[in-house]
Amino acid sequence: MQGLLAVFDNCMWGDMTMIISNLKLVWKRYRDDISGQFAVITGLIGIPLLLIAAGALDVNRAASRQLGLGAAVDSAALAAVIPDNLSDAARKAYAKKVFDKNYFGSVPATLTISGNREKLHLVATAHVPTLFSSIIGIKSVKVQREATAVLTRKDIVCLLILDPDGNNALEFRDEATFNAPSCSVQVNSTNRRAMVSTSSVTPKAQSFCTSGISVGRYWPVVKNACSPIDDPYADLLPPPDGPCIRPERIQGYIGSQLNNHGTPFHLPLSPLGTDTFGDDAVLIPGTYCNGLKIRGRNVILLPGNYIIKNNPLEISEGSQVIGKDVTFFLKDKANLVIKSNAQVFLKAPKDGAYSGLVIFNVPLDRTAQNIARRKAGRYVRRGQYPENSSLITSGGGMQIVGTAYFPSQSLVMSSDSPSSSQSPATSFIAYRMKFEKRANMVVHIDYEKGGVPPLQPRSDDGARLLR
Repeated sequence: MQGLLAVFDNCMWGDMTMIISNLKLVWKRYRDDISGQFAVITGLIGIPLLLIAAGALDVNRAASRQLGLGAAVDSAALAAVIPDNLSDAARKAYAKKVFDKNYFGSVPATLTISGNREKLHLVATAHVPTLFSSIIGIKSVKVQREATAVLTRKDIVCLLILDPDGNNALEFRDEATFNAPSCSVQVNSTNRRAMVSTSSVTPKAQSFCTSGISVGRYWPVVKNACSPIDDPYADLLPPPDGPCIRPERIQGYIGSQLNNHGTPFHLPLSPLGTDTFGDDAVLIPGTYCNGLKIRGRNVILLPGNYIIKNNPLEISEGSQVIGKDVTFFLKDKANLVIKSNAQVFLKAPKDGAYSGLVIFNVPLDRTAQNIARRKAGRYVRRGQYPENSSLITSGGGMQIVGTAYFPSQSLVMSSDSPSSSQSPATSFIAYRMKFEKRANMVVHIDYEKGGVPPLQPRSDDGARLLR
């Protein structure tokens, strides 16, 4: 041992002559020893040392597999916790799919998943066969990695402006009041005047973000040069047109007055004119080829899809309208006009292809062919946007529950009175939008209270791993 220490000592100083001399001395002592002491020691410790070395190799192999297992389980946890449109069962299936795509180990692994969108816990386990440890009965080494992912943001965008480069894409003027305490405002325009406020009342929201530059005062301060947010309904096609109908007007409608098929009895039309309906009218879903004008009190809209073509969907001053689980489709440049003092309650359906949408302005180029061309990266000619303008005159009696979607129109919110328009869950997506006069809009996103699906879109939902 002294000879070995001398070897290492001389290694530090680089004296190669001394190194060789000491090595020769150690070898001579081992060769000339006749007592068998070195052989006995070698026999006693050699096998254990060999097993330890073999075990170390097996553990090292298992550790390398563990690294691959950890990367896969981390990826699966982060990916599966973000989507908000998955059930718990679908979320677990998605986590398994992501794990399988990211795990490249040759050893089969099992994945245990628990939790929900707020917090998802994954445990991945594999048994790595041993190469040397099997000599003493150890057939495999268990490796296991866990990952727990939680959401870091649930930032719902309740006001999204799609104009990519226009000035004044979103405008607040006059005495208009806007307050969105629990959701965000996003303007996709890259213009130096993308969002402009000259209102005497500072617009407020959870956050403001624009791809361009803002002008005016906001609370909190606007984030500029943000990444645009995609239109969440860009690939959604409207239902096909049906035959033009004139739904019947029913005086003194009572819910029990239904035929065996669950539809209202057909009674004579009101003399108010074509596609104009007055007091106590009950309207059925279908295609209204000449637009639809409501000019009366206690007007009921039965659940379903209402396709409005060529002329406006107009709710006149002083009208009272209730429509639950309805979606309006504005086609062929049809627009929306809600006049002052109208008492309006419109709620989107909770289920189905158009769940969450209460108004859907259909662009002239919204066809399956154009959507396919856009997905393939080919140029799609579109109409001159904005194609039209819609007007909502807000007031204390107006509630729109769900998303009002105007991808090819300007939407104007206006009012001559300061009364506030409130709804438990509302979002607006428009090509351009303006708040003017004394409009007083308070936007909330309590979709559970409103009875609609989670509102879209969400901005940069993120997740992190708990360690």
